[in-house]
Amino acid sequence: MWLPRDYYDERDGHAGRPTVVVKVLQVERTCIVVPRTSQLGNRHRDDIFHPADPALGCCDKPGLWQPWRWRRVDFAAYDDDELGEFAKMDEELLTRIIGAYERCS
Repeated sequence: MWLPRDYYDERDGHAGRPTVVVKVLQVERTCIVVPRTSQLGNRHRDDIFHPADPALGCCDKPGLWQPWRWRRVDFAAYDDDELGEFAKMDEELLTRIIGAYERCS
């Protein structure tokens, strides 16, 4: 899901990024998200390549999921009507992103 930067990183130079929830913290009413970038030139060793995937709505260009840039986001962020629809990611890709997040956190 595309998430405005105000919810995950106010210092991000972009207005927002595609993000994926990798962990839910029920008691704290937050979740951990991993952002995606379409800037392929600055690759980090823990980045996970992701080809263009229009089915996810906001991933129309090839990109990199960046688990080392994980952020904590309040559940309330997902109540924003302007966020659009949620999309379900391929299970294999999600498993790879979660594994990389666990190694980075």
